[in-house]
Amino acid sequence: MIKVTAPQIDRAIKLLNHIPGAAPKAIFRAINRAADTARTEAARKVRETYYIDYGAILSTIRIRKATNSRLSARVTSRGHATPLYAFRVTPKQISPKRKTPIIVKVKRGEGGPIKRAFVAKIYGMTNIYERVGKKRIPVRTLYGPPIPQMIGNKTVAAWVEQKAVEKLNDRIDHEISRELEAFEG
Repeated sequence: MIKVTAPQIDRAIKLLNHIPGAAPKAIFRAINRAADTARTEAARKVRETYYIDYGAILSTIRIRKATNSRLSARVTSRGHATPLYAFRVTPKQISPKRKTPIIVKVKRGEGGPIKRAFVAKIYGMTNIYERVGKKRIPVRTLYGPPIPQMIGNKTVAAWVEQKAVEKLNDRIDHEISRELEAFEG
């Protein structure tokens, strides 16, 4: 969680107190930019650790923006377990007579073959499946970690928070000068 500290708010209020409504406007704009940065940096950092699409990560992240009356933003990620087919899979093609095992890499530098797994298109979904017993049916889909869990990784979360705080500090300075220029100009 990233908090706007009292010195940042006090500085904005002190410099913009002679302009009506300028301090909250500058603060909420800076907070919203920091929230956007947190979303982008989370997706970038997850991709440095895991083999997953950038768009898949962004699709799980939602931002509740700050407003003039509510000076807080919320960046949340919600999602379910990610099918293994969304990660790096070799080979990705459906081949009923394949004898070699499917190789899956979820994390960079890790991964390996999954015995008894196969790629198939069942109910219109191409995925990696595994038979439950010795018979043909039933089969179950194999899953990797959920994207929110990847974002919640300690190194990813710390990196995102650091980048968002840096952006917030930069943007508060920028928004203060912007409001002062608009008032004077």
